[in-house]
Amino acid sequence: MIGKRLKIHEPLVLVGLMALALMLLVSWGFRRSNFASGSFKMNEVLICEELDENLRPVSADRNISQESQQACLWFDYSGARRGDTIEISWYLSGEMIQRETVRLSSSEGIKAFYLLKEDGSPLAPGFYSVIISCNGKDTYEDNFTVAVSSDDAFPDNVVVWD
Repeated sequence: MIGKRLKIHEPLVLVGLMALALMLLVSWGFRRSNFASGSFKMNEVLICEELDENLRPVSADRNISQESQQACLWFDYSGARRGDTIEISWYLSGEMIQRETVRLSSSEGIKAFYLLKEDGSPLAPGFYSVIISCNGKDTYEDNFTVAVSSDDAFPDNVVVWD
């Protein structure tokens, strides 16, 4: 009788071990995924008026001149998963004025996004902010001004969060 009981429990033990192995594999998979580990990283972020021929920012500054027709957000990223979604949201005095969404095709690289008016006229003077989100999670925020005078310029000692 004892021999028969062991044979009855053998399939249950085997199913239990398979379930445990499956749980361990799923757990390991979540740790390796970017969603669970949060491995998307922005290595360098700059705001400028334009890029040079090598796609590098020209005179990066958080104070854009009043004559400027555009502002450029440039960043170097790594640790992304193919298909991750980046969303760039531009604000003027707290009101969203432009939003752009892009799917990433590589795990690392350089991206640049421009804020400009459709008619090509200069940007309105004021205090701007830009928020970068990855897969719906805010990753970076920065502020800049389009200044009419030096009194309107954004102070250099203001701390922004990463």
